[in-house]
Amino acid sequence: MTRVILVSGKGGVGKTTVAAATSVMAARRGHRTVVVSMDRAHNLGGVLGAELGAKPLPVAGCEHLRAMEVDPQTELREHEAALEGYFARFLAWAGLASGVHADEVAVIPGLEELLMLSRLAIVIDEAGADVVVVDLAPTASSLKLLSFPELMAGPLGKLTAWERRFLRIARPAAKKLISAPIPEEATYEAIDALTARLRALRDLLVDSARCVVRLVSIPERVVVDETRSAYTALALFGLTVDSIVMNRVLPKELARGYLGDWTRIQKREIERARSSFPGLELRQLRFQPSEVLGVAALEQTGDELYGSTDPARFAHTTPPLRFHTERGTPMLSLDLPHANDRELDLQQRDGELIVTVGAWRRQLLLPESLRTRDVTNAHFANGTLRVEFASRKEKS
Repeated sequence: MTRVILVSGKGGVGKTTVAAATSVMAARRGHRTVVVSMDRAHNLGGVLGAELGAKPLPVAGCEHLRAMEVDPQTELREHEAALEGYFARFLAWAGLASGVHADEVAVIPGLEELLMLSRLAIVIDEAGADVVVVDLAPTASSLKLLSFPELMAGPLGKLTAWERRFLRIARPAAKKLISAPIPEEATYEAIDALTARLRALRDLLVDSARCVVRLVSIPERVVVDETRSAYTALALFGLTVDSIVMNRVLPKELARGYLGDWTRIQKREIERARSSFPGLELRQLRFQPSEVLGVAALEQTGDELYGSTDPARFAHTTPPLRFHTERGTPMLSLDLPHANDRELDLQQRDGELIVTVGAWRRQLLLPESLRTRDVTNAHFANGTLRVEFASRKEKS
């Protein structure tokens, strides 16, 4: 069983270093490890001291470790035939482009993100790795990215399936009546393959026995606040956070010097982080006197970060989303730490539960057993949303 560790955090907090150090230590323990950069501003290769490409390549000096950087342009070129088919014809018809090439089709919103996620799904499935460490983009971008699989499995997937069934019957007539290009069956087959990969990825992301998130922060108020918000949003999408890495912690020896005020600020924020993330491991990394570059330096950093523990061990595996039954009543419990009821909204529609927390919304596809039931009660307390369901017969 492949274990996936997603490393996320605000830009500039050192998440690439943490991801690289985690992968080096996992490989040192004999785990077949692949580290993948999903950040457009790739610097994984520079940190590892290796030339990387769009496929997993061995990292010199570290047995069992391979690394890659997912490149949107490479993914677009790999899907060139499909992209220069229907989408290119549609853009030309709309007067937006003519003689379209694959890289020009990238103007379609969300297309690059879908292709990057598809590549990640393929790597997890086919790389033959025990551990896949993913260096995600900065928090806001990665949260948007991680919400795509559920979107494809839910409303977009249903819309595509309906449209495909309709066009199987109406395509000949539609071609005569509509001037816009009509998708061919091959286009839908390509979408089906992509959707299947993203559904499998969605199932993996919310499986706390196979996938966890490690949030990287630094001990400053604004960054800790953003880490708290990210923790809430990740829980909303069903992802399990297993630990917090507090990076760039100043040594105590500086408390009496020029940086004395900063050491006191950091101490305060580290304590605030401890109280903000109860039940999670909080690991610390000292502020390094020089850049952490190359396998040897990453091994030292990884040793400080993990000590004698296995970096592939999940420290926390309780999923934020749980379906259960209490006194014969079907229930849904969703942990939403740091949320408040003023920013929380809940709707039920067409077999889905739509949960909104602040700026983030999740369209949760309910299990088959709950799609014919209605929400009868919802209660938010102590950071957990509890929803009760009853059959329509029971309601009446």
